[in-house]
Amino acid sequence: MREGSGALKQEFLEKKLKVVRKTMDKRGVDMWITFSREGNEDPLAGDLRFDHLTWRSAAVIERDGERTAIVGSLESELVRSRGMYHKVIGYGREGAAPALRELVSKRRPKRIAVNTSRDLGAADGLSSGMERYLRAALKAYAKSFVSAEDIAIALRAKLIPEEVELLAKSIRECEGIYDELEQEIRPGRTDKQVHDAAQALIEERRLTPAWAADHCPSVAVGAAPAAHLGYRGDEIERGNMVKLDFGVRYEGYCSDLQRVYYVGGGAVPAEVKKAFGAARRANDAALTILRPGIPGWRVDAAARQLIVKEGFPEYMHALGHVLGRSTHEIGPLLGPRWPNRYGKQGEKEVEEDIVFTIEPSVEGRAGTCNLEQDVLVTANGYRELSKSQREIIVLG
Repeated sequence: MREGSGALKQEFLEKKLKVVRKTMDKRGVDMWITFSREGNEDPLAGDLRFDHLTWRSAAVIERDGERTAIVGSLESELVRSRGMYHKVIGYGREGAAPALRELVSKRRPKRIAVNTSRDLGAADGLSSGMERYLRAALKAYAKSFVSAEDIAIALRAKLIPEEVELLAKSIRECEGIYDELEQEIRPGRTDKQVHDAAQALIEERRLTPAWAADHCPSVAVGAAPAAHLGYRGDEIERGNMVKLDFGVRYEGYCSDLQRVYYVGGGAVPAEVKKAFGAARRANDAALTILRPGIPGWRVDAAARQLIVKEGFPEYMHALGHVLGRSTHEIGPLLGPRWPNRYGKQGEKEVEEDIVFTIEPSVEGRAGTCNLEQDVLVTANGYRELSKSQREIIVLG
């Protein structure tokens, strides 16, 4: 699920910039340029205290920590007041190019990272026109341009402990709403009523949905196919499997969980138990190998192969995505090597301090079973941030 998020908290910014510099050092990047303007603002501009600027504006961060802003002269005081940049250069009729050339010529960087990415949208903020301008302005250095996507991942996806705690609180808020919502999942109620009840609980707790409200939560009744859809207008009947996909935003950080229910009491049918068991085993198989340094596609493959081996169809999505200040945060993807859908996202290696969802789908005759949970990658493996669903929840 997707939705944008607010700017990074001021008290977290300096700590995050240390993570950025470590990544620059690891990747051999001397200088990172975020080049933005009004009308097609770079997605990272807010985090870099470089948003709401009118003219071509360059935020330059160097490996040694030096930070320079080059902006239109009427906005130099504004940027200076934000306290992010050590030096702010305002330009007039000559435009941004001369100041950029002078700065880069003095520093003589061997590798310059710019915000271009084939597969990661939030790391692809340099528009085609702005890239042409930048290459012309820095013609002597244009061959040294590299993608800044790994730096963007460091800024957005790698969480400091304070961010992990906020995300964990978001998860606890989400789980609390799930617990209250269970009384709404009973025969005679509709998927829309369950959806609307969740929205009321979000408002009551003064939270916001983790993604667009029209499909947060997504409520699937019985054999309704999985989709990014809020509801279909189906009525819940005894013997139905009901699946919810739901998350909230707490102080800027998002949760994303799924639970599966069997409605009507009595014995749970064997086919439902079989699908649930496969989903549980797939989640556990993925978690068994989740650790820093492993390519995302391998984690996905552990779950995918188990599900197919147990006789269920292959799911048509990734196993898991990064969580943070958006529900589909940029970063490594726990997904298959499907280049026409995911590019090379699944080739990226799992990194420590990133939170992932784990959510393989098992499609059975009674419906789709997902046991989505949220986990933090640690130095040697992972730590569960959400409660994992170990048994089918029987209601009514």
